Amino acid sequence: MRDNQVALAARKRTQFGKKVRFLRREGWLPANIFGPGAPSIAIEIPTREMEHILTHVPRSTLFSLKVDEDVETTVLVHGVDRKPTTSELYHIDFYRVSMTHTLKTEVPLVFDGEAPAVHNADAVIIQAMSSLAVECLPGDIPSQILVPLERLVAIDDSIRVGDLDLPRGVRALVDDNELVARALAPKVSEAEAGEEAAAESAEGAPESAEAAAETAAEGEPEAS
Repeated sequence: MRDNQVALAARKRTQFGKKVRFLRREGWLPANIFGPGAPSIAIEIPTREMEHILTHVPRSTLFSLKVDEDVETTVLVHGVDRKPTTSELYHIDFYRVSMTHTLKTEVPLVFDGEAPAVHNADAVIIQAMSSLAVECLPGDIPSQILVPLERLVAIDDSIRVGDLDLPRGVRALVDDNELVARALAPKVSEAEAGEEAAAESAEGAPESAEAAAETAAEGEPEAS
């Protein structure tokens, strides 16, 4: 395993279409590796191991993936498919990355500490975002970004994207003014708080939505 990468082993897949149901019954998950530098590869990995990883490892984690006896490849989880009726893990896509090219990804936000406004003014804290779209080199992807709630001292205090302490080399892909968290007066209902959070986020959303649509259309992160 390379530094700060999680090792994952797989084998090349020979069954496709309806036949993959036999793989699933035997505890194997069909998957694909795609991205620049090499052709796409159909693989299969142990379902139980992959389910454990998806539960305990952030989606922004880099994997050192070894297929049979091939050289290890650095990849990111790009897409996860589950059976709608049972949430059974059905398929996974891995994106092959270059450690020298920047890419776009989502990093989870962790709301840390306690807001003084809760104790001082019985404030209601709304959390307008759960993750942040960023761009950076693969080796610089943080596992999480902290949101320090102690900055919310009084009613109407807010934390915006520009207030976050991003690691060196990591750039947010949304406007600095986009709302992350805010302290509201206790008389504001949860419904009103949700509406206000949505309205605040919408003000800076066009650029974010456009970037997300562009990434989805391309089917892969952008390289610089």
